[in-house]
Amino acid sequence: MPLQKPPPARTLPRPADAGRAPATRPAAAARARAARLPRALDGRTAVIRLFDAYAALLTDRQRALVRMYYHDDLSLGEIGARIGVTRQAVFDSLRRSVSEMRSLEEQLGVLAARDRAARAREQASARLADVEREAARLADTMRADLGPLMRALRTLREAL
Repeated sequence: MPLQKPPPARTLPRPADAGRAPATRPAAAARARAARLPRALDGRTAVIRLFDAYAALLTDRQRALVRMYYHDDLSLGEIGARIGVTRQAVFDSLRRSVSEMRSLEEQLGVLAARDRAARAREQASARLADVEREAARLADTMRADLGPLMRALRTLREAL
């Protein structure tokens, strides 16, 4: 008796979004961002700032690749030709280096602390300028000798 074919499996219609990942998956979104190397000026500037803060924590090879790509503006192919690897190897290494620096910033927050300190200095400088203006106004109005106060304010400004 010959073997019979099994009956065809019934298929159910699939919803339009079946098989797709949900739109809000933070891990997938983070991986997608990490897979791209920033080429726009603001992205490049961000990587250069990260490099300035965390270059000492990268390997010599990673430092050299990041410097050639972001500082010297060489293409992946040019870097690969210089060091004898494929452009894909350069891309992968740069991607890992940038990802590592971003991870370090998330953990250590060196750049965030620098930004906070810079904002605090700017605010202190603005307040000091207000005090200097008020002291100068008082000196003119009251005909008082505020020389010592003005010198102290000048010293404070220089310290900022």
